[in-house]
Amino acid sequence: MASNPLIHLTGPLLMGSLLSFFLNGTFVLQIYHYYMNYSSTDRRAFIFLVGFVVIIEILHTVMSTHNTYQILAEGFGNPEIFQQTPFSGGTLPALNGLGGLCTQLFFAWRISVLSKSIVGKLTSALVVMGAFAQCAAAIGVTIQYSLLAQDLSLINTLQRTVIAWLGGSFACDMLISLAMVVILLRTREATAFGGSRNMLNALIVHTIENGAITTACAAAMLITYLGIKQANLYYACFEYILGRLYASVLLATLNGRKRMRRAATSEIELSLERSNHTAGKLSTSALQLRSNNGRNDYNAGQQDSKLYPVAMSVSSTTVQMQHAEESKVPHMYP
Repeated sequence: MASNPLIHLTGPLLMGSLLSFFLNGTFVLQIYHYYMNYSSTDRRAFIFLVGFVVIIEILHTVMSTHNTYQILAEGFGNPEIFQQTPFSGGTLPALNGLGGLCTQLFFAWRISVLSKSIVGKLTSALVVMGAFAQCAAAIGVTIQYSLLAQDLSLINTLQRTVIAWLGGSFACDMLISLAMVVILLRTREATAFGGSRNMLNALIVHTIENGAITTACAAAMLITYLGIKQANLYYACFEYILGRLYASVLLATLNGRKRMRRAATSEIELSLERSNHTAGKLSTSALQLRSNNGRNDYNAGQQDSKLYPVAMSVSSTTVQMQHAEESKVPHMYP
């Protein structure tokens, strides 16, 4: 039996649509979690940001579903459908670019808040410029494709704009990941206590995972697009899910703040409790030793008694230092 000559066009669309709906389900759960836990207490800017992302995702769902239905259902078995694809498919790059812009601007703000150095501020500014550049290129892809009358055979003529869009997204995501990891590593190096270091290690892993998801998707889409040797839509599979991944990363980061704060606070309380317990033991031992030495010569007792406040002071200072160091950890989740 001869293979379907359109399988390289219809197959990726079907897989991309299925993955897109799966990610849409997880996004709805994340929105519900955000609404239940943050809608009444979060910053107004964050609420507006989430609302804008929700609008983008709704539009993305409508457009991607319409595009898939027109090609796989109404255009089933008709190769001419690819000579003028539905207008809805051409809107996806712009929607993906806007979704990426929202997520990248959020992390640019976060870098600016967490880093007090000039390098950190410059990095944040570079991320902002890269985010707007990739978004502009994505909108440019949508406009240029519409000017080509949605003719899929001419998609290779958009290479420069597509490279600017996906290459910009890739570079921006890499810069965000590197900047966040460097900030967290420096904070970890300046922290001498185990509780803080463990929490920062977890946050570093979380940052790398989030950055890897969107970076890998943008890179895979760019590679499959540039590697077109025959008529295929392999890149469209990644195009369907790129914006969804950006939205999921943003909501996962926002929803994880309370959990990370609680974990950090519990680590601090446990660590301080251990420190206070150690200080109490030292104080009790000092008092017992002082009582025993009181039976000895008065001068010797006077000399020894000068040592105990020093030991207690050192312990108290250690507790205060630990409290000062570990109290910084919850602020890593603005």
